[in-house]
Amino acid sequence: MDDIKKAAAQFDILDYSPIGQFVLSKDNIVIFWNKCLETWSGISRDQIVGTDLITQFPHLGSDKYAENIKKIFDSNLPIIFSSQFNKHFIPSPLPGGKFRIQNTFITRIPAQEEGEYYAFFAIQDETNATAALESNKRALSQLKEEMEVRKKAEEQLVQLARYDNVTGLANRRLLREGLLRALAKTRRYHKTFALIFLDLDHFKDINDTMGHDVGDLLLKSVAERLKGRVRENDLVARMGGDEFAILIDDSDPDDAAHVSQGILEALSPFHKLDNNEVFVSSSIGIAMCPEAGEDPETICKSADTAMYLAKKMGRNNYQFFSQELHEETMKRIFLENDLRHALSQNEFILFYQPKVDMNANVIGMEALIRWQHSKLGMVGPDKFIPMAEKTGIISPISEWALQTACTQLREWKKSNYLAMDATLAVNVSLRLLKQESFWDTIKRILYETELGPHFLELELVESSIMSDPQETIDILERIHKLGARIAVDDFGSGYSSLTYLKRLPIDIIKIDMPFVQGIGKDRNDEEIIKVIISLAKSLGLQSVAEGVETKEQVSFLHEHKCDVMQGFYFCRPMPAEVATHVLEEILTEGKVKESECSATN
Repeated sequence: MDDIKKAAAQFDILDYSPIGQFVLSKDNIVIFWNKCLETWSGISRDQIVGTDLITQFPHLGSDKYAENIKKIFDSNLPIIFSSQFNKHFIPSPLPGGKFRIQNTFITRIPAQEEGEYYAFFAIQDETNATAALESNKRALSQLKEEMEVRKKAEEQLVQLARYDNVTGLANRRLLREGLLRALAKTRRYHKTFALIFLDLDHFKDINDTMGHDVGDLLLKSVAERLKGRVRENDLVARMGGDEFAILIDDSDPDDAAHVSQGILEALSPFHKLDNNEVFVSSSIGIAMCPEAGEDPETICKSADTAMYLAKKMGRNNYQFFSQELHEETMKRIFLENDLRHALSQNEFILFYQPKVDMNANVIGMEALIRWQHSKLGMVGPDKFIPMAEKTGIISPISEWALQTACTQLREWKKSNYLAMDATLAVNVSLRLLKQESFWDTIKRILYETELGPHFLELELVESSIMSDPQETIDILERIHKLGARIAVDDFGSGYSSLTYLKRLPIDIIKIDMPFVQGIGKDRNDEEIIKVIISLAKSLGLQSVAEGVETKEQVSFLHEHKCDVMQGFYFCRPMPAEVATHVLEEILTEGKVKESECSATN
């Protein structure tokens, strides 16, 4: 009922109309019932709103009415039940046992849900109109007033059908009409135009933390700033949610870029919303037409694709659509579809890379997932893990990886290929650790593989940890309570706050590979590594250098007392069978030899 009340609120203005008006949802539930109908029918709004119209008026369930009402939800064409043939659409008694003669007009209007519609009913009382025609000028004047009110009601109906009820901007329907006109003009005069798509970065966070009322105020503020950055003949529309579109007529790429930059600048100052000051940025996609498409749907997809690229490039920027971008997007979509079936088709494989101490002893292994695609070959995690997180299939993939890696570690320990205190490092996402079910999965796998949690190292990238430090601290403390160790991967690539770093319950800092690659080439990289190692020691943490490939790098890390190393100098990542063979050789030799492994990454 709360949802119905919220939907009904947008129609409150119709309470002032002398015409009987009500709104019906697709399942025949009454959403709105105006005061005029309360008076005419004797049925109050509280009695009828939220109920099935047919139960209130059974005669409307007959084919004569029900089929036509049903059609209105799928058609742009209105239906009229003439007073000449349908005297009592909604029975409205008059003194003397008579009923009002009604002329009923029905059309559809957009609902709050994207792609859904309501049926809007306007019931004109023809009883008074007939009497007026037979009476004096006073009655004719009254009829004229009623016709004016009806005209205003119809104008309100047009407003509801073509404009957004929150911001007053054009909606999707009106934007589509504008695109059709622009395309016709382009074909005739061979001129170009631009469609700009933008959405607000992290709008959901504002809605969740400050409430939807503040969210609506922000949308209105953004709408005003957008209108202030375009010409009078340009069309600004709200597509729904936090997405907006701007149709710029007679525009070249320079014009579109200038407008987009102006939008970024216009949105950057804070928005004063009641007692709140809100900062917001946007990601903007630009489709130049007709190159980006020859129909409204294709053009909108092109602009949306460019907007996605802007998000990928770090947000708060604009990007142009191009055919190359389109092809790249289609490849991503196909890859995403293949990813959904990869687990069931046994296409994932785990590679393992040893971690060695300063004496070249293997002290643990890191499990690295790969996707053996049937056509593309080996696909790295940087390509498919973000897709898996986005599509929600990261959980079963991570469960498979953890189960497989823990099982393999148990086998190596039982065969004495690894020391009993050797650890297993597995990359996990913070998003996954926020899911309660994944904690149960970890406990179950450790129990089934007979591994103590202290053998498990969960690696999280620095950037994700620092995105919400306080929430992260709670999650990391939970990992420690479980008994597992925590490693910060790619350390140095983000912007960690030392204030938070000293509070984070972590065990290991993994120095980001580019810094290690700079040893002997870049003094700044070397100084950063020294600082990270010193910082780790002062905080009682273990330091691990990733991507070690040369003897010079090993010597430098030895000199500055880095605790652990891993990289091609010792071993490339290897499938389990190859890793088993290598561990057997290492067991014979006693330690890892230089360039021990030749397996490909």
